[in-house]
Amino acid sequence: MESAVDRKSGKGLSDGPSQFSTWGEVMKVNLGRRMEGLRTTPGTSVAERCPTLHIGVLVEDRYLAQAEPAGAMAALSAAGHDVALVVADRHVAALGAPVGVDVLLARGRRAAFVSLLRAAEAGGVPVINSATSISAVANKAGMGAALVAAGIPTPRTWVGPVDALTWRPDLSFPLMLKPVYGDNARGLVVVRSRAELAAVSWPEPVALAQAFHRGDSVDLKLYVAGERVWAVRRPSPVHADGTERIVKTAGEPVPVTPALAEFARRCGQVFGLRLYGVDCVVTERGPLVIEVNDYPNYRGAPGASEAIADLVSRLACSRVGAS
Repeated sequence: MESAVDRKSGKGLSDGPSQFSTWGEVMKVNLGRRMEGLRTTPGTSVAERCPTLHIGVLVEDRYLAQAEPAGAMAALSAAGHDVALVVADRHVAALGAPVGVDVLLARGRRAAFVSLLRAAEAGGVPVINSATSISAVANKAGMGAALVAAGIPTPRTWVGPVDALTWRPDLSFPLMLKPVYGDNARGLVVVRSRAELAAVSWPEPVALAQAFHRGDSVDLKLYVAGERVWAVRRPSPVHADGTERIVKTAGEPVPVTPALAEFARRCGQVFGLRLYGVDCVVTERGPLVIEVNDYPNYRGAPGASEAIADLVSRLACSRVGAS
């Protein structure tokens, strides 16, 4: 299947670095033919009712071969909008230069990406998500502290050097050790005792230590795009014994009750996110939030790409004065 993103190579439409001063000139793509395999069914969405919009998609190279933002780009293209793909890893922007788009859809976390996103925001371009909201959840220690401050239930969590954590008298085992900056379940270590914690060779100055709630080894994933909420039960990437699990299934959809939808939205409001996922473990006391992630792939969430496109279109339409 051919698309604006080469899924086989993981490359964008331009192999070399881009050095245009106007963002709208960068990798401008007519997605008609190249995204034929990703096209969505025409309907009456906001994305299709708006006049032709100029939409930028800022993304890190590592996400080019993933479901998003390719799915949202396909939905926006099917609605007749112009889409410019900007790969943060290969783009140079002149600060203060016109960005040339009505709205910027953004997926990434690294320094180059965040710098470009902040530059676009400074130029007055509406963005989804904002650099501030992305940075707030990229740091897992800050994210956890914000959730606790907002009264959202989370596992007990500590942060500090591993050798210092070893001497904390209030630790409860088993513990999940996580990098403060990390995603996609990378770098996770489960320790079952103080002796195991003392023996860990941790590669970073500090670690996040979170009480490991094993439950039934199935996570509850909540996905949100604007006001839309999906819930999916999916096997955890970590077995109950702490060993890694490769998860290939999209999971099983779960009915979204009003209470669950409100719970998901509260998590996003803490950080000002519009596109995000909430990873939960279900306990006897209800769901505990393990973490919140900006702009996930929405696996197992039917219609998510179209919902993202509608959200982007609403923001762009309001900017250009469309009804």
